[in-house]
Amino acid sequence: MSEEQNNTEIAAGRSNTADDTREKLSEDAGGLGPMQVGALTIGRVDEIVGEGGVEKPDFVPIGHEVHVLLKYWVTTLTDLDFDSFLYASTGSSEWRTRAFARRRLNRLLKVIGKEAGEKAYREAEAEFRKRYKVSDEEWRIFTMGTEQEVREFQDKLHRDIFPKDNETKSGPGSEGQGRE
Repeated sequence: MSEEQNNTEIAAGRSNTADDTREKLSEDAGGLGPMQVGALTIGRVDEIVGEGGVEKPDFVPIGHEVHVLLKYWVTTLTDLDFDSFLYASTGSSEWRTRAFARRRLNRLLKVIGKEAGEKAYREAEAEFRKRYKVSDEEWRIFTMGTEQEVREFQDKLHRDIFPKDNETKSGPGSEGQGRE
């Protein structure tokens, strides 16, 4: 099966309806499949290119469900971006999930409209901040902070998490870590 087919079809030979159509992944999954490096599979995200990413064409969400889906994808993006902000790192699965979430959000916004989308975004943001107890200052640094503010925040977080490393001055923003 070619990569293009792999990104739009799975479970070849298995039917999901009486007329023997193949299960299909969302077109938003295009180009987000895993990469094989020898025996290693890198970046396989089931919710995107596995069984969890299979379309359910017989189900049409109602307006409220679209709103909830929009909040879900906003929260998913925020969670990934906030983790990257906190720990100054990310990975291939996160990259794929981030790209997929943006594609889903764009599709949902076309359905729900800008005003409803902004409302869902504000709700998701407030719920995220409440769930993780993110202060106004932490949120400001995350969303609008300068490179220096972000580096100082990450350094402080690293010192708080790894107090013994304070003696060696290691961390995401320290010398020798690619930051000036």
